Amino acid sequence: MGEADDMELMYSLIGYPNETEWIEFKTGNNEPNHIGRDISALANSAAYLGRTRAYKLWGVSDDTHTLTGTSFNPYQAKGKGNQDLLIWLRTFLSNHASYEFRLIQHNGLSFVVLEIEPAVGKPVYFDNVAYIREGSSTTRLIAGSAKESKLWMRLQSSDFESKVAERDVTAEEVVEKLDIDTYFSLLDMRVPGNIESILHSLTEQELIAQQDNGRFSILNLGALLIARRLSSFSNLRKRVLRVVSYNGKNLLDIASDVSFDQGYALAIPAAERHIVSLLPSSEYMDGAFRRIRIAYPKRAIRELLSNMLIHQDLSDGTSSPVVSLFQNRIEFSNPGATLIPVARMLNAQPKSRNASLARQLRQMHLCEEQGSGWDIVVAACEQAHMAAPRVESDEQLGTRVTLFAENAYERMRKAERKDAVYWHACLMFAQGESMGNQSLRERFGLDGSRKNLVAISRLIKECCDEGLIKEEDKDAGDRYRRYIPAWA
Repeated sequence: MGEADDMELMYSLIGYPNETEWIEFKTGNNEPNHIGRDISALANSAAYLGRTRAYKLWGVSDDTHTLTGTSFNPYQAKGKGNQDLLIWLRTFLSNHASYEFRLIQHNGLSFVVLEIEPAVGKPVYFDNVAYIREGSSTTRLIAGSAKESKLWMRLQSSDFESKVAERDVTAEEVVEKLDIDTYFSLLDMRVPGNIESILHSLTEQELIAQQDNGRFSILNLGALLIARRLSSFSNLRKRVLRVVSYNGKNLLDIASDVSFDQGYALAIPAAERHIVSLLPSSEYMDGAFRRIRIAYPKRAIRELLSNMLIHQDLSDGTSSPVVSLFQNRIEFSNPGATLIPVARMLNAQPKSRNASLARQLRQMHLCEEQGSGWDIVVAACEQAHMAAPRVESDEQLGTRVTLFAENAYERMRKAERKDAVYWHACLMFAQGESMGNQSLRERFGLDGSRKNLVAISRLIKECCDEGLIKEEDKDAGDRYRRYIPAWA
């Protein structure tokens, strides 16, 4: 920020009638312990109140808000033991405390602005004690108090989507950095006629936030959703979607590597088109019409593409969401383990790691309603008589979902057949039905020959023995025997 921006911020802050729980004015009081306690208190209060920042200003009287100036210089001041103040503060404040001192010269007077980020994840401590603001006073945060409980609740519920991707953005820059036309188009809304209405709508949807200095912060949700260039936001470069294709069945021979450096509302349709263009396809006649059949269900591709982005661990800076296309399979990989056990991904109470992002993409018709995505993927594979999708999840390695190329029952491995049986039983159960020999034969595209009846009966028995499924009614005769998931 320049001097003009700093002074605009100062004037906006002194416009408040009194000191608040997130603003403090001082003409003097440079005592190091006081500063440390105030940083802790203001950081915790900002988190408690849902503020994007808190402030401490030197050179402004706390009663009249007169600009008096100050002789305090944080870069020359000393902490206890004659140690430089900034180093000393770092020693006694929590490691995750985030703040910045700025010196301002204006009309021959000196001012200091201390900008403090809200606490994230846990309170900010000074010398192992947490502080908070009570009105205009800094006090200890009392263990077991209602305020402490509420603060912890807010800290634990804070999410990546609501954090700031870029600060101090002008109104014009918001429109330059975010694809406004696409956003309103996907929501089936007309673009507002003026920039003020556009900014108001984006603020209401929590894609941006207005700062105290009149400028704007683009929030992570806004950038992740509709950024023109996601990589232009330094903390989101690892969130760029990649699609990598290989010439064979392993990682040795890369055919292409394409990054979709846009927000996900733009990247999902573009990546889907790109993936489909790389897949093997064939023509067939549907009555009088010539159709194109691709090797994988398009609906499954769209749903897995959306799900990998929605359910990724956005705070993981070690890896990116990647779609890998091999000769015999497609892998959808994202950082972060699944929030529910893999075996219960169908029929389980839905959980979302990034609820706001999911809600926005659902409103744009880029993914299905919460909890139905995996059902759609499984059903699409069944309709194509393909092997069931495979899910692998690990805290360190993240989550990988694999779609296998169209594969007849005869060519499936035994493990693939058993996976198919389990997910078919889950899908039928979700529909209020149960699995039988006939429904399973239809799932595999098999006729009712004696050979197939026996083979499927044997496969069902093996799955029962392994605890994947169980009989719905143990008293039912062989001809009427039905099966449900073992957990049902």
